[in-house]
Amino acid sequence: MNGNLPFVVFGDAWGPHPVSMQHIVVRLAKAHPLLYVNTFGLRRPRLTAYDARLAWQKIRDWSSPKTGARAGGIYNVHYCSPFLLPFNNIGSVRRWNRRMVVRAVRRELKEHDIDSPILMVSYPSGAEAVGSLNERLLIYYIMDQYAELPGVDREYVADLEKILLARADLVFVTSRELQREKNGGKAPAVLLPHGVDFEHFHSAVNPQGPAPRELSRLPRPLLGFFGLVAPWVDAELLNHVARAFPQASVVLIGPAWFDRPMASARSNVHWLGPRTYAELPRYAAHFDVGLIPFRRDRLTSYVNPLKLLEYLALGLPVVSTPLPDLASFKGLVHEAETADDFTDLIGVALAEGTPEHRKERFARASKESWDARVSTLLQHIESALRARTCS
Repeated sequence: MNGNLPFVVFGDAWGPHPVSMQHIVVRLAKAHPLLYVNTFGLRRPRLTAYDARLAWQKIRDWSSPKTGARAGGIYNVHYCSPFLLPFNNIGSVRRWNRRMVVRAVRRELKEHDIDSPILMVSYPSGAEAVGSLNERLLIYYIMDQYAELPGVDREYVADLEKILLARADLVFVTSRELQREKNGGKAPAVLLPHGVDFEHFHSAVNPQGPAPRELSRLPRPLLGFFGLVAPWVDAELLNHVARAFPQASVVLIGPAWFDRPMASARSNVHWLGPRTYAELPRYAAHFDVGLIPFRRDRLTSYVNPLKLLEYLALGLPVVSTPLPDLASFKGLVHEAETADDFTDLIGVALAEGTPEHRKERFARASKESWDARVSTLLQHIESALRARTCS
């Protein structure tokens, strides 16, 4: 593919805890100029510390005349954070935001001499700019069942997705349930599961350094979770685990959606708060078991957990609540139907820290790289561009 082919990507706020699209962008930018647009969120803002931090971050982005460094200082990536209002479900606000985002993106495209980009939307609000940027191709990359996210306006999200599915030339989804749900639009939904930055995580295992101070003082085993501590994390299940293993430590690492995460937690549940992506492997490498304690609901039934491959790259045994896409990881992940099953399987997992078991996990994770995912993505883009040229 032409290395000068430009991309405009609409995604969530670029931050220190990369989601899938950020991993993809980093790799695309090695060969393609790229403008990353921080779009407005889908949730109604609330009076919480979490939302206050998000608002402050946006204010910092808006007040910065040149925000390219906010995208990690990555070569070839320019960052655009238009000044937008909350409450996008209100008609007048939505129209104002649409004008602002299109105006801001057009200005950035002109400044960086970008014309006829490939438009890739990984957050439904990017639909507001479709058809306004002289895009040569529209891609919709779906990571979640967005209408089921807590606090969103479902009708607003459904309207945005209707636009995207009706007009996208390519649709990629990260789970099989999403593939079933999102088929039937202009383009078939192509399964493109999450990948993993294998070396980033595996490098903390071999050789393994000393445990960070916060972990070294905790009783073993360490039953660990990293990621956003959000409403889909089952706090009751984690407390059940803590009761079943009173001599162990249940460790949570990541930003919290709640003002008081795990407020009723037992004394052996430890929330360490967020750590940067660079620091994370050094902490998680000392877990004895990796946990995926998600609630079972409409949102998580569509999830392919990003952290799963990261746990495997660390060689960790994994215990999870049932998720449809775990079927392809049979033998590598323990799925628990009930809370008692979950604790029983943690006991099984604790006995699976052998070198043989770890090698199996390393081998699987090493085959699922983000580089391979981006290569597949580019092959589909190239085919779509050829088909358009020939038509």
